Amino acid sequence: MDLALPGEILTYDYRRKTERPATAEIPRPLRVVQWNIERGYQLDAVISTLERLDADILCLQEIDIGNERSGGANHGEMIARRLGLNGGIAIEFQELRSPCRDVAQQGGGIHGNAIYSRFDMTFRVVDHEHQPYNWPRDGALLGEPRTGRRCTLVAEIAVPKRPHVLAYSAHFECFTGIIGRTGQLCDLLLDSSKEAAAKRPHQIIFGDFNTFAHSLARFSPKYANGWYRFRTVGMSEPEWWMKNILSWYPEDGSTNNRLGDEGLPSDLRFSNEILRAAINPGWFDPFDVVKDITISNHAGWMTAKADWAFVRQFSVVKHWMENRDFSASDHRCLVLEIEHAHPEIIDEHKKTTRRIAHELERKRSSKLWTWCSLAAATVLSCVAVKLARSSMVSGIART
Repeated sequence: MDLALPGEILTYDYRRKTERPATAEIPRPLRVVQWNIERGYQLDAVISTLERLDADILCLQEIDIGNERSGGANHGEMIARRLGLNGGIAIEFQELRSPCRDVAQQGGGIHGNAIYSRFDMTFRVVDHEHQPYNWPRDGALLGEPRTGRRCTLVAEIAVPKRPHVLAYSAHFECFTGIIGRTGQLCDLLLDSSKEAAAKRPHQIIFGDFNTFAHSLARFSPKYANGWYRFRTVGMSEPEWWMKNILSWYPEDGSTNNRLGDEGLPSDLRFSNEILRAAINPGWFDPFDVVKDITISNHAGWMTAKADWAFVRQFSVVKHWMENRDFSASDHRCLVLEIEHAHPEIIDEHKKTTRRIAHELERKRSSKLWTWCSLAAATVLSCVAVKLARSSMVSGIART
């Protein structure tokens, strides 16, 4: 098959002709889904779950097309056809066929992120300015030679009788750390802000953001490089995002001062560009950054909320997770039911986010105090034992 190039968009429309365009009003909240489907290794199980959910908008990552590792099929087209949906796929990478890949990783095709819906859509791509891993140069070092770069698919979705929805489907870099992913987050924060200013305020920003630079990953330069893997001890990467970025809003200042004074040498600090971009334009994720784990690897030693489902100017009626046993993918599936809302909902979400960020900082301080106390107690115990032994030896010597 002819392969699309990285940055290009493939589209498929398998809606029945009577559904094009969709004009009937939806008599219920919109149901929207976020899911990294793990290259479609278990595609039948993925599609079965999506059929049951019967969502209005799907944001999916790791769509394989023509790769040997996933049967060589066009998963982007198969999902649209079997679900009877309209869809677009932004191609991130050409997966090069290579002897350095094992069977489970073998390429030969392309790979990207998708958005599907029962409604009409127009697509574009956010080509991330921040690319923390050079895949064309270094991919073979990881056993995954590929060409291309990280990009996010954006769709403007014409929901009948309601304002249009702007949807993002993103997949941030895995082989980097907090600094690299913060850059990619800022790319979307800026784009979202511009779109809101252009009278497209109703947004969903979904994706696998790979926020797991903590726990065991903290000790691996492969998964968590940079100084921040040690400066964030006592806090997971999602917690750090909540405290330092997601709870900083335009009214707090045009520069995010929480990132500006971290006590690092000047060449290791966030750039002024990042400080100006790391401002939340009203995003809100209803899932718990600590409890709602979406990946669990290495026998549970590496767990994280890697997947996010941000909404802007929507009220969240209900939210839950599917694929809890990870049988269909190595990521859980996030499902939300949402309603268009007035701008005042953003103020409510700000209050909630700030409260959560404050609680996280308080808990972190408590953790660090506990650890320091335990460390001090351990040192004092060792000193006491040593002194006791010295006293015993001195006593024996005198006798």
